[in-house]
Amino acid sequence: MEDAEAREFSKKILAIQEEERHRISRDLHDEIGQFSVSLGSALSIIEKEITKHNLDRALHVIKDAKIILANTADKIRALFIDLRPAELGMLGLPSVLRELFSHYTKSYPLNIKFKENIGDIHIKEEVAITLYRVIQEAFNNIVKHAKAKNVKIDLLLKEGEISFTIEDDGIGFDAEAFFKEVNADKLGLRGMRERVDLLNGKFLLQSKSKNGTKINATFQIIEEA
Repeated sequence: MEDAEAREFSKKILAIQEEERHRISRDLHDEIGQFSVSLGSALSIIEKEITKHNLDRALHVIKDAKIILANTADKIRALFIDLRPAELGMLGLPSVLRELFSHYTKSYPLNIKFKENIGDIHIKEEVAITLYRVIQEAFNNIVKHAKAKNVKIDLLLKEGEISFTIEDDGIGFDAEAFFKEVNADKLGLRGMRERVDLLNGKFLLQSKSKNGTKINATFQIIEEA
């Protein structure tokens, strides 16, 4: 790799890392911060009601506080998954993706259909992580912006290539105009494409207003022993 190419490669890696740090920081501030404030408020009420000997009221607020704690634990677990899908090497990509999809179906009104033929084949870690991250980012966009009800995911091995396609029936957007914008990465789409490009993969995004969005990424298959 030439020096100029190596520098450009490093810049892209740093940009992707910085984007992920920013997103996780935003999630911590918005989600965990809100839970912390709610829990602190609940504890203050409990203390006040116990002082007044209003035990029934205190018990009621304790139940609310337990719900807040459970929600906080779920969010922290989701953030750990964001940082690194720890089970990826042990369970394989399809199993870890099923866990991810289960999280989304429990948290959002989505109908998810997942088809794969990877089975027990162990994909090279960097490819598996890239596939996972791109699918994860696509789902973040779906639940935040797409207003979709149905999502279809295909993860297929064919003729020496592994590819995934994720398609939703949401509101869509003008993809061609989007990529022409100067600061057009609010949906993380450029980050997805750069992740795929860094591994010499092929990235394709199709979307039109009111016609949903379809994302495809394809890599040469590299199987690990």
